Amino acid sequence: MSATATTQPHAPRTARLTFSGALRAEWCKIWSATSTYVLGVLTIVFLLLNSLMMGWMLSLLAGENMPVARADVWSTASSGAGNVLVIVGILGVMALTSEFSSSSIVSSLTVNPRRAMFMHTKALVVAAVTFLASLAGVLLAWGVAALMIGSDVTAVAGDAPAAMPVVTLFGLPAMMAFAAVLAMGLGAICRSTVGGVLCVIVLFTIVPSVLQMAQLLGRRYVWVTSVNNCLPANALSTFLGAGASSFANNAAAALIVDGAHPFQPSWGVAGLIFVVWSLVLYAVGVLMMCRRDVK
Repeated sequence: MSATATTQPHAPRTARLTFSGALRAEWCKIWSATSTYVLGVLTIVFLLLNSLMMGWMLSLLAGENMPVARADVWSTASSGAGNVLVIVGILGVMALTSEFSSSSIVSSLTVNPRRAMFMHTKALVVAAVTFLASLAGVLLAWGVAALMIGSDVTAVAGDAPAAMPVVTLFGLPAMMAFAAVLAMGLGAICRSTVGGVLCVIVLFTIVPSVLQMAQLLGRRYVWVTSVNNCLPANALSTFLGAGASSFANNAAAALIVDGAHPFQPSWGVAGLIFVVWSLVLYAVGVLMMCRRDVK
């Protein structure tokens, strides 16, 4: 008696997208968008132009016997950070919301249904692109500042803190990367380019300007000034100061509201506050991305 063996065909295995594969896909995707090139160039240009204008102003003042410190060279190189903060914020928002506006988010999540991994890989790519653009911009800005006012630096004016060169050349690009991730979180919350960009502008520029008027309201509202000092834009400014003795830093440290001193974080704490803002808003964006329908 013979037994006939029958072979059953195996079901094809579905290949799962790995983290590195998703990372490569997001890297290719971000460079396929024209906005990436435009906003990357604007990041470099604004850092360079602000350094040129600040360097030119300091070179004129130095000609009138105003002492120029080494810290002024580094402050000049990072003077465009406030403007660039909005630009990289728009980049972070558009990196995600452009997929919703073009409905390509459905295809992206079909290829990679693990939404948390989708968000994490996109955030890493956005942070890397922002870091590279900001690094190129601040290196050019530092070169321009050194050429324009380097010869006017006097030892009498004081030296820059030891951390200031590192904070300017590498801390600024790192904070811009965190800002782009923060903005991507806002984009995930809003799912609209217009709404996300509006949130970026309100958080980075409008709210600090409005709360700045709180110091005119007296001691009862001193806490508002303390909150304002912890907002992302002001925390970034304090961080980039690196504790250097400058007019802006000394004025902030000596600020008195009707006899009371509001909370003014040190530059290290300010940097930590900025990072916390980024991580919290990004985490909220990831949570909402995972729980809501994409349509």
